Amino acid sequence: MNKNDDFSIRINIQYKREYLSAFLLFFVSIFLIYSNSFDCSWHFDDYINIVGNRDIQITDLSWHNIEKGLYGVLGSDRWQRPVSYFSFALNYYFGGLDVFGYHIVNISIHCLTAFTLYIFIHNTLNLPVNRHQYGNNAYSIALLSAFLWAINPVQVTSVTYIVQRMASMVTLFYKIAMYLYIKGRASDIIWERIMYYFLCILCGVLAFGTKENAAMLPISIFMYDLILIQGVNKESVKKALPFGIVAVITTLVIAVMYIGDITTIQSDYKIRPFSMIERILTQPRVLIFYISLLIYPITSRMMLIHDVELSRSLLEPWTTIPAILAIMSIITFAFWNIRKRPLIAFCIIFFFLNHVIEGSFIALELIYEHRNYLPSMFFFLPLSIIIIKSLQYFYNNKTILYFLVIFMIAVIVIQGVTVYIQNNIYKDDITLWTDNVEKAPNLHHVRQNLATTYFVAGRFSEAFEEATLALMSYQAANPSRKARTYGLLGEYHYIKGDGEKALVYFEKSLRLEPTFHTSYRRIAEINLHKNLLQEAEQNIRKGLSIKPSSYVYHGILARIMLKKHDPDGAIKEARISLLLNGNQRDAYDIISEAFKLKRNERMAKHFEDVAKKMTSYDLEIKKTQILMQAVS
Repeated sequence: MNKNDDFSIRINIQYKREYLSAFLLFFVSIFLIYSNSFDCSWHFDDYINIVGNRDIQITDLSWHNIEKGLYGVLGSDRWQRPVSYFSFALNYYFGGLDVFGYHIVNISIHCLTAFTLYIFIHNTLNLPVNRHQYGNNAYSIALLSAFLWAINPVQVTSVTYIVQRMASMVTLFYKIAMYLYIKGRASDIIWERIMYYFLCILCGVLAFGTKENAAMLPISIFMYDLILIQGVNKESVKKALPFGIVAVITTLVIAVMYIGDITTIQSDYKIRPFSMIERILTQPRVLIFYISLLIYPITSRMMLIHDVELSRSLLEPWTTIPAILAIMSIITFAFWNIRKRPLIAFCIIFFFLNHVIEGSFIALELIYEHRNYLPSMFFFLPLSIIIIKSLQYFYNNKTILYFLVIFMIAVIVIQGVTVYIQNNIYKDDITLWTDNVEKAPNLHHVRQNLATTYFVAGRFSEAFEEATLALMSYQAANPSRKARTYGLLGEYHYIKGDGEKALVYFEKSLRLEPTFHTSYRRIAEINLHKNLLQEAEQNIRKGLSIKPSSYVYHGILARIMLKKHDPDGAIKEARISLLLNGNQRDAYDIISEAFKLKRNERMAKHFEDVAKKMTSYDLEIKKTQILMQAVS
């Protein structure tokens, strides 16, 4: 064995030890600070995507069952985030709706993403362009950077909020794809290079199949190669230009695949309380807020839904222009230093580049904390370099050295405690929305959600109070959400037995949103109770025209047909209801009564016996339906 072989073996052993210690650090520390999240309940979009999504609730692993879930919950004719929904389907297959298993998977994904980030940064620091400056400290810098990212409280929504596994899992595949590209780029063996590039593309496809913001991966890889592998100069830019064009075209093609009909972009704003121009003007202020939140992530600044003042022009509010100038200055600084400080430049470019999709003209909500999960991957790398260099510089000055060490330990402990506090906020819907209302008291949306949560919990007077306050809150709420508030007030009076007051609110909700089908349902039920059968049938048929797949609505129509002495119509609608959901007693009761009208006692007795074996109504499904109807 020659000296070079012996040296290589020692280096490999060192790397293995470093990787193992990093792996253990991430898993132990992350599971520790997220240890109180295992019983955190379902929230918000969890209901429509998982709890109420029958397509992902599989009982076997047949392709027929799996494929249904790949279409998401949008009624689309194409797959929507199939990798994400497949992961939820597997969770359901192994553990049903027990949140424990979902949290285990989410936290494990976060640990793996943090570890992958560490490996990626470690390899990046050992590239020729960086090795002379950072190579000796690659392990410390990479470990600290990835660790600060992993324990940052801003990541809680991507880990504890179950459905946002989409944000964490896309980042895992995204980062693995970039790492595989590095390995392929560095390999001198043709078959190895082909293998790495193939696996890179595969992970890229999985990333896009998880969430659409993976569309920026080709440009991210191109910028990484140009800045940190080739180095920026006239020759490298000229050589890389064709690849850059391919990367941009690939990203645009992926984006068009996601958007579908691009002519609908403007019409999508009809459901938003802001215009495209207002969204574009507001996003620079949102990005500045994201940066400040990553640096100063205290619990009083974090919430699921933020109250953001719209930028209606460059001068309203006055912070719009300063925010735009600040971002332009940061990006200009990055490009100005792209040759002198390529690593720092890439970190800045990566952050803004990966905010483009969710921070541009697409008609999405203005702000969500989980949108930082992917863009912030390298956010703490420059800070970690400064910290490690400072510790080395002041190594002989023990006073300053100890101060820096104690300060860093304090920051890490505070971050971990804040994560723990945030997890407690996510314990259930009441704790989540109560916290959000306290932090954004003038935001209609959160008061509406708290009112819905109180209603589901049976705390009707508190639900009524919050819904009333919601109507007096921030007027940026769109008509659809206000319609749901009126609908919830109608539900309150309906539950209390005051059908006349309930009708007033249900009709108000329909004036704001004529397609709010649950109001048609309640109006039909009130009419049915008053024996106004024609009006009842008209309203439930309107509801069915909007939501034809509702087994509840078909069941109501079956009862109306029964009261109209139309047993055949009742049996037909009840059977449709059972086809949509076989686990309900009411439909069998209706069929039994219908056969009695037809004087078929044998069939009536048969369905009566079947009904007795059924539970009256699944309470969890009922809760899910109310949440899905009342929360937008």
